[in-house]
Amino acid sequence: MPTVRHCITPVIPVLVLLAAASIASAQGPLEPRVPFAKHELRERPDYVHRLVVKFHDYVGARPAADGSLVSLRGVDMSGLAVSLSAATAGDGPVRFSQLITLSEAELNTMLDEAARRSGRAQPDLGAMMAVDVAEGDVASVAAALHESDLVELVDYEQQWPEPPGQGDACTDTLPRTPQMSQFQDYLGEAPGLRMAAAWAVPGGDGAGVRIADCEYWFRPDHEDLCDVQIEPGQQADPDSIAFGYHEHGTAVLGQLIGGDNGYGVRGIAPGAEAWFFPESSRSEGYRRVASITNAIATMDAGDVVLLEMQARGPGGDFAPAEVFSIVWQIVRMGSDRGVTIVAAAGNGNQNLDSAPYAEYRGWGDSGAIIVGAGTSSTAHGKLGFSTYGSRVNVQGWGQDVFTTGYGHFAVVGGDRDQSYTDLFSGTSSASPFIAGLAASLQGIHKAATGQPMEPEELRQLLIDTGRPQGFGGHIGPFPDAAVAVDTLLASFCRPDLDGDGELTIFDFLEFQNRFDAGDVVADFDGDGALTIFDYLAFQNEFEAGCS
Repeated sequence: MPTVRHCITPVIPVLVLLAAASIASAQGPLEPRVPFAKHELRERPDYVHRLVVKFHDYVGARPAADGSLVSLRGVDMSGLAVSLSAATAGDGPVRFSQLITLSEAELNTMLDEAARRSGRAQPDLGAMMAVDVAEGDVASVAAALHESDLVELVDYEQQWPEPPGQGDACTDTLPRTPQMSQFQDYLGEAPGLRMAAAWAVPGGDGAGVRIADCEYWFRPDHEDLCDVQIEPGQQADPDSIAFGYHEHGTAVLGQLIGGDNGYGVRGIAPGAEAWFFPESSRSEGYRRVASITNAIATMDAGDVVLLEMQARGPGGDFAPAEVFSIVWQIVRMGSDRGVTIVAAAGNGNQNLDSAPYAEYRGWGDSGAIIVGAGTSSTAHGKLGFSTYGSRVNVQGWGQDVFTTGYGHFAVVGGDRDQSYTDLFSGTSSASPFIAGLAASLQGIHKAATGQPMEPEELRQLLIDTGRPQGFGGHIGPFPDAAVAVDTLLASFCRPDLDGDGELTIFDFLEFQNRFDAGDVVADFDGDGALTIFDYLAFQNEFEAGCS
């Protein structure tokens, strides 16, 4: 018989209950959070999955150490206990565990920041749980939870969906690897990104920005992947290696931050600091929700989180990971924190404007940049496998991408840590186009102003300055880095360094302070060094004024 306790004096800190009140008192009332509408419980799927639940925010539900439930707010849960007992028919207990592994203090620090920046009340992420129950009782327990007034949503989370693409580092390992960036057409002129225009501007290589890649694993010792920070305490899941999914992560990171080092490939944002948050680990097993949440918690406003994953949607095939409602809530919170979240649209050729996705559309805008897969030609048409629809914002190449990993093009000296491919594809290869360019544009904005762009402002910039899509269902324009950078630079007044909206002697003093401190903001001529020529460039822009 399951044990579901009613606890008036919980042993878990009640920080989550105080957060909303403290935020509201500091900045006025927050826009209330509307719970997800409770639709008909979907049938149990035939793929590998687990049962998950989110309790309503007012309940303050948490799993205790023994897998039972407690209510941080003293809510009477005895009725649910009776329902779950009847649903299991004596086959064993129902045990709950948190999907998110952050502490209450870490959760609330993140939620506080999201609420302050956005003015919106945030969901109680600690009330998201996995449900462990005997195989024969899963459907009946799901129904009992779904019918409870204490529960906001019940769903089945797919486990181990394949990535949305093909199936001491940072030194040129012997034998020597040649320079291969000449094969990276996507960095150059049309139909490429035209990244040279961004790299010529301070911050345009992604310096000062962090990118977190969330997926299964990668090759940490690959010669062209420099100093990638792995989420503390996490190690490769052996199954990730067995499935070959570590090649996928290797390819993605090569596109993002491949070293500007004279050999191998060059990343879109080679100056960015790369982090990796595994979707499955040896110690925790499958952990998609924890991976995304911990990445968002680690990043700051202006940093980038890339979701290199997909989920089976209600239309029957692969769609963005956020079609799973728990992921959508976490992504919305991350966007509210100011983190730029980029997500693969998925390789299921799903129409997100179709009837099966009506509930997903009803949740609104998560704030993420959803990326479809387009051709590697100037047509920029939709590839047949790419999910599409009005929610898909922009596209990247979904074919013929040259990057690290796999070894289709070369395995130098027979060493798999010196492997390169010219065949990386899918919405997996498309998404790093956008994550890398997002880091570049954030770096430029931060270098010029000291502040990051808001995620949705950055998303709109990519849409407005991109090259129009050609044929196929809507996946949005293909970004043009040169136009985006010009538009961005024209949007702010660089010499107004004190930010008061006027050009005065105080801006000269601020320039001197930043120059003396070695701040990249003072690199007005964009040559990567602070010299007398930056004084001259600053003076010229000051005298020209700002429109």
